[in-house]
Amino acid sequence: MTSAAATEPDILLVSNGFGEAAIARYIARAIAADRPGARIEHLLLVGRADPNDWPPAVGPSAHMPSGGLVTYWNVRNFARDMRAGLGGLTLAQFRYLTRQRRRDAIVAVGDIFCLALCLVAARRPTIFVATAKSDLVAPHSRLELVIARNAKVTFARDAATAANLKAAGVNAEFAGNIMMDGLTRTGAHLGVVPGALVVAVLPGSRSDAAGALAEQIERLRAFSRLAKRDGRVVQALVSVAPSADEQELCRAAERHGVPLAMSGSANGVIASGADDDMRMSLVRDAFGDLIASADIVFGQAGTANEQAAGSGKPVLAAAAAGEDPNKMGWYRMRQKRLLGDALLVLPGEPNIFAAEVQRLIDDPARVAHMAAVGRERMGPPGGAAAVAKAALAIAEKKKDA
Repeated sequence: MTSAAATEPDILLVSNGFGEAAIARYIARAIAADRPGARIEHLLLVGRADPNDWPPAVGPSAHMPSGGLVTYWNVRNFARDMRAGLGGLTLAQFRYLTRQRRRDAIVAVGDIFCLALCLVAARRPTIFVATAKSDLVAPHSRLELVIARNAKVTFARDAATAANLKAAGVNAEFAGNIMMDGLTRTGAHLGVVPGALVVAVLPGSRSDAAGALAEQIERLRAFSRLAKRDGRVVQALVSVAPSADEQELCRAAERHGVPLAMSGSANGVIASGADDDMRMSLVRDAFGDLIASADIVFGQAGTANEQAAGSGKPVLAAAAAGEDPNKMGWYRMRQKRLLGDALLVLPGEPNIFAAEVQRLIDDPARVAHMAAVGRERMGPPGGAAAVAKAALAIAEKKKDA
């Protein structure tokens, strides 16, 4: 007799990036909501698995120096990762996938490498969630199109990309931006002071998050001094990514003059404090609440910047030291092309940055324009449910075969 568990869908999610891992979790929640008995597991090609994560993490994983930023021919990051053992890790992950050929379906979340690895190693019906590339930034290459044609269905990150992929023979569609599915409100109390100018601070999810926060504090302080002239208090809500170390963030804040006291909470506000110029809180597992509360965003992140822009929040990023904001590095340049006027890249020097932020705050028409562009470029939510439905349909078809 066949057990009940054996008749439930067996789906493996594979992601290759920190933002992609979060998107995979949104899809997993949508699958579980539709089929609570489904077996759902998650292989992280980038980043180390957390034993407390859901869905359960499986297979080999490790942190790499680049944090997964090896696309667009970033040779330096690729070389650093190879020295840190990327070759051996990838081989181990390939071997793991070759043992997954009894899965009903695989969902590859990320770039074309993620899809190719799943297709070659696992040889199972594979859905491609193409989060890493948009035709708004750069068109897909011939090789990428050849590989994508082997996916059962490709979910593109925007309508224009889906249309171009479909014209090239890829079974592609746009069913909503899955990044926007992650902005659920938890109802967490963030202690926002009435009348405060709320700045969401997104230091990112990689190993340099504490360093990014330290730099952002100096810009926040400069901006706070300007805001005080108008009688306004700045309140900074710092997003703590799942992969970030809150103790490191606290130490970085204290070194830069903002001592934070831990609250003892597991989510919501986990630490808070103030200096003479501003209030600051660290917020975990309440990203949707944090973004909804913000007036503007100081963002050095990837996916989080894009989610904030899609929510209609003006996103301001700082150029790297010595970098011309008009000739930015490849990663921020890619994001700027994707988000257009929703993202403003400013010189990193604190006083210059603060003056430009103040100019923006004083220009409501420009703020409204940035909000409208962000919503248009990112698109509506709903993609996670569409991917879940497709994965379950493939799994059911296999069960019936």
